[in-house]
Amino acid sequence: MTARVWHVSMECVPFSKVGGMADVVGALPAALRGVGVDARVLTPYYPQLYRGEVGAEVGAFDVWIGDAPHRVRLLEAGPHTVLVDQPTAFDRPGVYDDPTRGEGFDDSLFRCLVLQLAARVAFQRGILEADIVHCHDNHTGILPAYVKDDGGPKSVFTIHNLAYQGVYGADQFWLTGLSSDRFYGHSAFEYYGDLSLMKSGLLHADLVTTVSPSYAAEIVRPEFGQGLDGALRGLGERLVGVINGIDTDLWNPATDELLPFPFDASDPSRKADVTRALRERTGLNDDPASPLLGMVSRVTHQKGLDLVGSILPHLMRRGAQVVLLGSGDASILDLFRGAAGRWPGRVGLLTGYDESLAHLVYGGADVFLMPSRFEPCGLSQMYAMRYGAVPVVTKMGGLNDTVPPFDEKSGEGVGVLADWATAESFQGAVDYALDLWPRKRLFSQMRTNAMKRDFDWERSAARYAELYEQVLSA
Repeated sequence: MTARVWHVSMECVPFSKVGGMADVVGALPAALRGVGVDARVLTPYYPQLYRGEVGAEVGAFDVWIGDAPHRVRLLEAGPHTVLVDQPTAFDRPGVYDDPTRGEGFDDSLFRCLVLQLAARVAFQRGILEADIVHCHDNHTGILPAYVKDDGGPKSVFTIHNLAYQGVYGADQFWLTGLSSDRFYGHSAFEYYGDLSLMKSGLLHADLVTTVSPSYAAEIVRPEFGQGLDGALRGLGERLVGVINGIDTDLWNPATDELLPFPFDASDPSRKADVTRALRERTGLNDDPASPLLGMVSRVTHQKGLDLVGSILPHLMRRGAQVVLLGSGDASILDLFRGAAGRWPGRVGLLTGYDESLAHLVYGGADVFLMPSRFEPCGLSQMYAMRYGAVPVVTKMGGLNDTVPPFDEKSGEGVGVLADWATAESFQGAVDYALDLWPRKRLFSQMRTNAMKRDFDWERSAARYAELYEQVLSA
């Protein structure tokens, strides 16, 4: 396939990162090029976040937001990436917020519009040439409407997490520059009296994808549709789930320079040394007989870590050790902080996010916990499996698609799935993993199965290439 596809996203590794979307946008285009798609990336330039080299200017123009012009420059960043330079919008210490601008300050819509209007003008003027614009999450939800309004390229819109919808007051619609007669109403941007960028992407894109088949099936139901289940059901076959991949070169315990010792599925013996290093780093007792349960996560209601917090006394009675690396909800973090004080040497808490610590937790954990209440795809369970941490997860979204349950009789499967995102159900799943822990032959088989799982991007990229062909031929 020779079509040119531009991926447009507010975040992209290595230029910026908040969550898994940045990893996807950083890896998927490269995988697409491997299957013959001319895939490129347009993303903001955050000079406070990205310290790498920036190349030549490929275009400069004004974008109009409301009645005000804002000067934009497009800068090369390698052969397949263009950065949108607009200091007012993007010279920030973070991608989505800026605490230095004062409490209550929020110009999120302005920043999203700068990126999308920069793309629109670049396509209008031929500065960037595209057959398809692939838009990622609500921050680019208006772009399918722009290119449709211009008679421009086809568009694909990917939902990474339906919970973050980009909802703004209806009084801000005029900033988009679009006709309210055509684009504001129940069948367009309007969302319970406000405007929703996510809804715009759903209704105006030629194809809508999300990041796992199970999540695509879940979000058309009212309990998971976040108020957009009707719009999603209306898409019919234009809603497709494609499971994410991971960068298997970066996430490889045999070559990972962030691990103190290398190991792989054929010889996992030095994983025990990584576990010992994790215990030392987190102040846990050096007790090889205790299974070490790890978590690397945003600490939010979605991720269900409060469920783990509520069963910590039980896990302590079972002789487990627990480590959490994450940041977010203060009440949940306080729960783990209190547990670390109550059970010193048994519970460890690392707040914030540090890439080297994340790799250490994945590499050192015996069991990896993901009690998500919903999970569009999830990348952490894939990283954990690569690093020999047996996943215990809820049967939600991408977790259901990527973690086949272990079967003792056949020796097949890679983890344990809880049927429900409740403390009782998740405790039962963790208990089963802990029951398998002393049965070394079975536990080792499950661990080896997990480490051999193939999460390379090639299969997903091939599926996207098929979908692009369908969009272009429709």
